[in-house]
Amino acid sequence: MKSICLSVLFALVAVTPLFATLGMPQVEPEAAGLSAKRLKHVDDFIMRLEAEGKLAGAVTVVARRGQLVSLSAHGLADVATQRAMRADDIFQIQSMTKPITTVAVLMLLEEGRFLLCDPVEKYLPEFHDMKVAVARADAPGGCELVPALRAITIHDLLTHRAGFTGVPPSGGPAEALRRNAVKSLPAYGTFTLAEYVKNLAASPLDAQPGAEFRYGPATVVLGRLVEVISGQTLEQFFSERIFAPLGMTDTCFSVPESKQARVASVYASGPDKKRVQRPGDPLVTRFFSGDGNLYSTGSDYLRFCQMLLNGGELDGHRVLGRKSVELMTTPTVENLPMPFLRGQAFGLGVALQKADGASGLLGSPGTYGWSGGYSTYFRIDPREKLILILLAQQEFSPKDLELQYGFQNTVMQAIAD
Repeated sequence: MKSICLSVLFALVAVTPLFATLGMPQVEPEAAGLSAKRLKHVDDFIMRLEAEGKLAGAVTVVARRGQLVSLSAHGLADVATQRAMRADDIFQIQSMTKPITTVAVLMLLEEGRFLLCDPVEKYLPEFHDMKVAVARADAPGGCELVPALRAITIHDLLTHRAGFTGVPPSGGPAEALRRNAVKSLPAYGTFTLAEYVKNLAASPLDAQPGAEFRYGPATVVLGRLVEVISGQTLEQFFSERIFAPLGMTDTCFSVPESKQARVASVYASGPDKKRVQRPGDPLVTRFFSGDGNLYSTGSDYLRFCQMLLNGGELDGHRVLGRKSVELMTTPTVENLPMPFLRGQAFGLGVALQKADGASGLLGSPGTYGWSGGYSTYFRIDPREKLILILLAQQEFSPKDLELQYGFQNTVMQAIAD
C-alpha cells in the first residue's frame, strides 16, 4: 500500500507540466458539472483493482465541455522495478488505432479520392476474384472454394463485413487456412503492411462479402488503402495529416529511443491469478498496422477525442468535416455478435451505445468509442460533452468487463449537471 501511495503522489507531481501542453483549460470538477466527491470513485475503483492484483497501474483522463477535469496516473508502470506510473507514460493502444485509421479513410473520402461503394480491388488488385472457403466433407481438404458473389467494397471494410476470418469465429475451414498463411510471414514487426495485405488476399474468405460482421483484419486493409491512394506510408500520413495538426507528439508506430523508458509494461493474468509480464509489441517496427500497433499517451488521445467531439476540428485545425464525424457515429450494424459489446451498435470504426439499456453502461444513447487488447478504452458522450479515457497494459479478456465497464460507470455517475 505504501508503494501505491508513493506512486500516486509522484504521478500527481509529474502530471502538472502536461496541463500546459494539452491546449485546454484545467478546471475543478464542479466547474465542468461534475462532483469532485463522486469522481473520487474512479481513483478508489482503480486502487481496488491494483490491491486485488488485477491491474499494475493505469492513466485515466476525464474531460467535459472542452475542459480537462482529471489526468491521473495510478499504480506502477513496471512491477519488477517498482517504477511509478506517470501521466505522460506511453501505452500500446492496440485496437484504439482503428478509429484513427477510420478518420484517415474519411479524410480521403472528403477529397473525392474514392466512393465507399468502390470495390477494394480497384485500388488493391490482389483482392480481385476472391474465393470463399465452404466446408464439404467429400472435397479435397474438406472444403470447397467458391467464387465470392460480389467484390469487397470499402464500406465492407469500414463495417467489418468484408468476409475475413475474425470474431466471432465460425469454426469454418477458412480459419485454419488463414492460420497456415500467417505462418508463412516473417517475424511480426519485420514485414511491411503491403506484404501482410498480399498475404491476406491470398487466403480465402470465411463469408460472402457484406453478409456477416466479423471483427478481424479489415482495418489493416484500410490502412493499406490509405497508403496506395495517398502515396504515403501510413506512418507518414498519420504523422503529417493527423498527429502534427492535433499536437499528438507522443503517438507513433515506432517509439524513439529517447522515449522508450516511458513505455509501460504489459501484463497478463497467470494461472495462479498473479500478473505475468508479456513482451508486448516491438518498440520499432516496419509493419504500420491500421488495425492496432500504435503507441500513445492519455494527453495525446484526449486531443484526438476532443477533435471528434468538436465535429472534426481542434484548435483551429480541421481534420474532418462535421458530416464525416456524423457518418462515423451513425449505426450501420445494429447487433454486434460479441458479448463484451452487448447493447451496442457499430458505426465506422466505433461502437455506439444503444438506448435499450442492454449494455449495462451508464451514459447517453449514442455514446461512442472503442478499446484495445491491453485494456485501453475510450468513450465520448456527445450529449454530455464528456470524454473518458483509460490506458492500462493488462491483457483484456472478453469475459471480464470489470475494468473497462467499471471505469465508465464510475466516471458517468459523477455527472452533477
